[in-house]
Amino acid sequence: MIENILPKTLKKVVDEISNLPGYGEKSAQRLAVNILNMPRGEAFQLVKTFMEMLERVHPCRECGILTEEELCPVCSDEERDRTTICVVEESFDAFAIEKTGKYRGLYHVIGGRLSPLEEITAEDLNIDSLVKRVEKDNIKEVILATNPTVEGEATASYIYNLLKNKNITISRIAYGLPFGGVLENADDFTLSKALEHKTPI
Repeated sequence: MIENILPKTLKKVVDEISNLPGYGEKSAQRLAVNILNMPRGEAFQLVKTFMEMLERVHPCRECGILTEEELCPVCSDEERDRTTICVVEESFDAFAIEKTGKYRGLYHVIGGRLSPLEEITAEDLNIDSLVKRVEKDNIKEVILATNPTVEGEATASYIYNLLKNKNITISRIAYGLPFGGVLENADDFTLSKALEHKTPI
């Protein structure tokens, strides 16, 4: 009886993808099979693009946003408000904020969020460098834009406690019910936060 008919190389790829955050065995299998089912030329081009990304993309020296330059376009833009820092968990959070066109300050990517279950502590995140930037760069406001999750809230609270005596303004992005949402479909956490952050009209 054959115990495992899965090709060794395919199993290795699935195992490697499964180690990535957000991927389980099933999603890793789907991704691997989707790549195998691509036309060979497109698949090799995808692999080549991955290699180019690994060679060129790295965190910005100043804020941690993924970039191909030493400084990202935000940090190198002299017209940005250099007294305000928006703290985000990952680079794509900053990219999403940039798409709104409503924010003109700087960013700081901490690289995740506190998570005791995943054994992610403050030492694993880029929080010390944030405190140093606040102390040396004449920062007047820090906007905490971590995700509205239990871990994101804990991370925002931790950073707030580190910065609350630095003589700066500390803000938290407002969140709650999405536009077009239905109250009865909202969870308790979202509803409670919507009520906490109510605004006058």
